[in-house]
Amino acid sequence: MNATTITRPVRSLRLRHSLALFLPALLFGYLVANQAITQSERSALAVRYNAPLVDAATALQKEQNGLKAQLADLRTKLDAIQKAGATQSGIAGDLSRQIQGLQTRSGLSAVGGEGVMVTLDDARLPANAKDLEKSICHNTDITDILNTGWRAGAEAIAVNGERMVGTSSVYCVGSTIMVNGTLMSPPFSIAMIGAQAQLMSLFDDPRELADIKSRSQVNGLIFQVTRQRDVRVPAYTGSLGARYAVPR
Repeated sequence: MNATTITRPVRSLRLRHSLALFLPALLFGYLVANQAITQSERSALAVRYNAPLVDAATALQKEQNGLKAQLADLRTKLDAIQKAGATQSGIAGDLSRQIQGLQTRSGLSAVGGEGVMVTLDDARLPANAKDLEKSICHNTDITDILNTGWRAGAEAIAVNGERMVGTSSVYCVGSTIMVNGTLMSPPFSIAMIGAQAQLMSLFDDPRELADIKSRSQVNGLIFQVTRQRDVRVPAYTGSLGARYAVPR
């Protein structure tokens, strides 16, 4: 056996080893490139499809605000008519006064008086901060504050100018919070009318809103409650129609 016959099997073996390494590397490179292209296409599609949705949501919000303004104007005119009727004597005057009382209790009339103002806002932290979730406002925070206010005897409450009534809703939509169907972002100003001493007593109780107070101290969440001599709460301008509840 000469040197040539020995070299050929060695070269053949090396070639097979090289192919065994090269082919998986080539396949891996193809998969990585394909994944990058697919991800890029997905991002482009996400942007392409999200843009019309954002525009549609903005247009609907604008339309809703316009309808609320029209409804508020009509209710103001109706209030004026009812107040004129309340000055009359007899049955008509009694009915008008009863209607006014019901409107006030149901949140359909603007009211004012002493109370407190609750401020809730995101912490002033960078986007990559640790425990960012604990540093921002959540819809459950607003709900907890509202429940505390009602338990403390608040007679009227508004969140960023939205009057809270029995049919009000507060829930999360992406990075924003929706109150009475209106999209909102921090800061939140929650106006409450009621006896100041009673309201402050419950808000100062360390057992109340413990999670919010802890996040305020540890994570920088902004939470403040201040006394106000003259708190203004607007009338509710949303729908009062019931879809499922019927008198029985």
